[in-house]
Amino acid sequence: MTHPGWGDKWADVPVLRVPDSPFDTPQESVPGQGAAVLPLRRSGDPPAPRWEKPPLRRPAFWTRRRRRVLKVALLALAGLLTALALVLAWVVVDALRARSALEQAAQGVARLHADAVAGRTDRLDAGVAGLQHQAAEARDATSGPHWSLAGRLPGVGPTVEAVSTMAAVVDGLAVGALPQLAAVVQVADPAAFAPRDGRIDLAPLVRVAPDVAQADQAIGDAQQRVGRVGGSLMLPQVGRAVADLEQQLGGLRTSTATAARAAALIPPMLGAEGPRDYLVLVQNNAEPRALGGIVGTVLVLHADEGRIELTRQMPASEVGPFARPAAPLTDDERAVFGDKVGRWLQNATATPDFPRTAEIARAMWARETGQTVDGVLAVDPAALAGMLQVTGPLEVTPGRRLAGAGLVGYLINGVYLTETPAGADRIFADVAETAFASLSSGAGRAGGMVEALAGAAREGRLLVWSAERSEAELLEGTVLGGGLRGVDGSRPVVGVFTHGLQMAKIGYYLDTAVDVVERERRPDGSRRFDVTVTYSSRVDPGAAARLPDYVVGRGEEEPGRIRLRSVVYAPAGGIVVAASENSEKIGFSPQKHDELSRVFDDIELHPGKTASVTYVIISGKHQGGDVIVRTTPGPRPVKVTFGK
Repeated sequence: MTHPGWGDKWADVPVLRVPDSPFDTPQESVPGQGAAVLPLRRSGDPPAPRWEKPPLRRPAFWTRRRRRVLKVALLALAGLLTALALVLAWVVVDALRARSALEQAAQGVARLHADAVAGRTDRLDAGVAGLQHQAAEARDATSGPHWSLAGRLPGVGPTVEAVSTMAAVVDGLAVGALPQLAAVVQVADPAAFAPRDGRIDLAPLVRVAPDVAQADQAIGDAQQRVGRVGGSLMLPQVGRAVADLEQQLGGLRTSTATAARAAALIPPMLGAEGPRDYLVLVQNNAEPRALGGIVGTVLVLHADEGRIELTRQMPASEVGPFARPAAPLTDDERAVFGDKVGRWLQNATATPDFPRTAEIARAMWARETGQTVDGVLAVDPAALAGMLQVTGPLEVTPGRRLAGAGLVGYLINGVYLTETPAGADRIFADVAETAFASLSSGAGRAGGMVEALAGAAREGRLLVWSAERSEAELLEGTVLGGGLRGVDGSRPVVGVFTHGLQMAKIGYYLDTAVDVVERERRPDGSRRFDVTVTYSSRVDPGAAARLPDYVVGRGEEEPGRIRLRSVVYAPAGGIVVAASENSEKIGFSPQKHDELSRVFDDIELHPGKTASVTYVIISGKHQGGDVIVRTTPGPRPVKVTFGK
């Protein structure tokens, strides 16, 4: 059907014929018309869909081929899954074997550490051999193509990587740093460093110093590598093994870091590279200052190639006082301590920052004597008594020998009950000379001396500073350094210090306790603590009036009353927001000292009584570690507790 307006060419367009089947051939065009003719539809036939294509029929051979291909694919997939299951089963068996070996290895590291610290050198070789066997077992269990394949599988990779990394770490330590460390411990046995005829043989320590440093670095690297292992997808059993190994390596690193510092510090500080002179400040805890007590006596020690001599001693009162501070003071120091900290040697310990105390004392000594020392040490009678426990009782007066707490009590209290100040100074001089001779003789168990020194350092009773910059940096951050700091890594540091307000030795009767309770973890990462400082008087109310003026203080209205200043430093970035004394709120004015916020409260403690001050402290942000509390060492240990 056409339309006249469509034109003549419309009739020449061929009309397609719909085939009856895919295999029908089209009919030829009617001659003269040039078009294929569709079959005529009969009346009653259903109309053909305009756009629907007829179904395509496939030959039978095509269907059979597709079935064969599908069957082969299914068989291949089943084989692959079976192989994968076998690989995973193999990996699981090896992982369990490796985990068992690694758990034993972690225990082996702990035993090796304990033996090294205790000086049980006879057990070290066997301990290292056992660790090597366990490490080899874990290494063999985590090697091979099946292990590499499993490491690439989703969900399995973190566990495989954790076990493999731990095996590699332990194996590396077992064949590298730990045998080296065992050899170092054998050479650096404390008994080898006991003084003989007043001299310490430094050659063995100089020889092993590079090995100690290398072992410490290797263990530190291993700890960091294990710390990066794992993730949320790691199996819990493997996660616990990772945490255990990291903890054991951390404990070992603490010891190796200490050993590495000691190996780097001791030889040069004892004169291996040239003579050294040190000023020793002997503190008296009966008259409290932040670092312990006023400086009562000063000594000078001369060290040359391991030989140590006592060359001078004198009362600290004979150094100065100076008209102007011997060393420049910062604005903070002037505001907080006044200029006496730089003019009176007895008050140099008023700052809780020992490096500053050392610098000021060194400058005072140089101005007074003309001698410039190479370093400064601070000790107190309790530290001395701890060392003398190893060598034996000390003769304090003819026929009277004391040790331990009895020696401490006599030196900072008993001597004042029977002697004049001048007589007490003479006794102190004799005791210092006798004690030095006893300690330099090498008598007693060397391991016991090391333990006594370590205990004194932990309590803040033994402090060391070197004028050599590299040595001062090694001491910084250690218990020997005594620096003022408000944070240690992620651990907030709270300072709790005591300053006596009397020119008296009444502080001998003062006991101090500190309780820290965490109250809140805040959204910004800071924390709120209640720090309660409790002071107790041991003064017998009935006997207070009979105590000498030198002990209770001349002109005191109430003999036996203890007047003191309680000083608290907040952690870095933190602040003290409230305070109360005996449950009654008190006011205070915050001060700044070396970027740390500090507050204080003056307390009058009557004989036999107790007073408590609670400080509410907000820490700096992101200080989630355990709290460190620095305190003023007293005649007896300060009791520090952490409540909830």
